[in-house]
Amino acid sequence: MPSVKPNPSRQGKQQSPFLKSTTTALRLLLWLTLSSGIILFNKWLLSPTRFPYPVTLAFWHMLFCSVVGLIAVQCKCVPTQNVSWTTCIRTCLPVAALGAAGLTLGNAAFLYLSVAFAQMLKANMPVIMFVVGCLFRTHKFNWETCGIMVIIGAGVAASSLGELQFSGLGAMFMLGAMLSEAFRMILLQTMMQRTDLQINPVNALYYVMPASTACLLPFVLVLEAQDVYKALPNVLPQSPALIGSAIAACLLNIIAFWVVSNTSALTMKLAGIVKDAVLIVVSAMLFGTQLTLLGLCGYGVALTGIGFHNYQSTVQAQPESIDPKTQEPLLNKSQSSPLLTLHKEVKA
Repeated sequence: MPSVKPNPSRQGKQQSPFLKSTTTALRLLLWLTLSSGIILFNKWLLSPTRFPYPVTLAFWHMLFCSVVGLIAVQCKCVPTQNVSWTTCIRTCLPVAALGAAGLTLGNAAFLYLSVAFAQMLKANMPVIMFVVGCLFRTHKFNWETCGIMVIIGAGVAASSLGELQFSGLGAMFMLGAMLSEAFRMILLQTMMQRTDLQINPVNALYYVMPASTACLLPFVLVLEAQDVYKALPNVLPQSPALIGSAIAACLLNIIAFWVVSNTSALTMKLAGIVKDAVLIVVSAMLFGTQLTLLGLCGYGVALTGIGFHNYQSTVQAQPESIDPKTQEPLLNKSQSSPLLTLHKEVKA
């Protein structure tokens, strides 16, 4: 049987560090730009004089994504996988319901909070993920991580005290959005670990978004449908903005999946920190939000804790080296945590 030799030019391109770094940078830049732009645009769109209906906006975005996924699958633009109704109900429906709740509560928070303060509150997400993960036993509890979470929580608390236009209701909406996202991430992690589910980004729109749309429909009908109908003369002029926001949201869902699938977790975490910091500055300039020294210092403390947490997560994710003589795991310098290193130096 004759062997097929690999194409050296193609192989060289795949192994080119410059090409790989450039591609990763472009993916992250696209994700950062689109994600930040949608947050700022939604804040502008949800103003009382334009479209102050967060549940309906989330419903419209998910309905648009569902239609795009349906068209792409029916036209066979992407490979599909047959998923049973039982799998959809047990796996996709809970993820979809939590995603719908998180998006709706996040939109509602922008009615009461500035974009800058909302991003500061989002710095508390590692704390919520740690607590929920320990409850569901997807994270192992240890005191070092607990100490880092205390630092992050203290920083977020300080930034809240420094907020001049603090809203308790808005903070509760944002807390609910983060809790929904934490539970969704745990369920999504369980779903993605199943070997029988190989879902690409468009398939995710096809299976998850219709379920999210169905979950939001009763809330739209009960909470906002009547108000939207009465405000149709004011809503219709916003149609181009609504269509543009739906297209951007659909692209963001696809690009986010694409970036996560081709980028390391640490890179995504660092990019998220940069995105939040840039959003705070840009939103303050665009919407005239006044930032206080206490709020910025508190956010800086929270970012320091997040940096330690990201470093700790990276260290724990690295494989352990095995001593060939004793067959025991070795902990090299790159894998040791700063607190453990300090403890060893003091002990010595």
